[in-house]
Amino acid sequence: NLRRWLRHPDCPEAVRQLKILFDKCFVPANATSETKEFIKMKGTHRAYAKFDGIYFSPSATHAGNASIIYRPTPSEAPVAGQIQRIENVFTDGQNSGIRLHVRSYVRLAKSLYDPFVRYPHLQATTYSSILKDTEDDIGLDDIIAHAARYDYSHGRSVIVNLSRD
Repeated sequence: NLRRWLRHPDCPEAVRQLKILFDKCFVPANATSETKEFIKMKGTHRAYAKFDGIYFSPSATHAGNASIIYRPTPSEAPVAGQIQRIENVFTDGQNSGIRLHVRSYVRLAKSLYDPFVRYPHLQATTYSSILKDTEDDIGLDDIIAHAARYDYSHGRSVIVNLSRD
């Protein structure tokens, strides 16, 4: 572990130089700039985003952190979905926010039975395991809760709202 070596008073100079080179090559995304000048990140995509103490990830990064309950638009009812991509938004060369590209799960037909309707306090709903083809472009404020997803029967998934409220 590099940190352990650096804490020792007898740390070799070669290890200290390696640390300096490492810091120049790999700048942490959340590091503060001492010069206060903007340093452009390598790309627009993110592996995760932290919001209100919760980590959200695209399904390709971590499928468990990609399931959410969200509002596609402020006037629509909440739906379950899966995060496909997380992107930085730049305005005039400055990072001005984060946008998530989410595909919602297809609702089950009304004729199919949802066994969780009898338990309103559980906040679980049955959806199809199929995602819609279209993506919703939302902000972190549009996320209502993290969700857990379990495929349980013939193309059906139960989505459980993991809200802390």
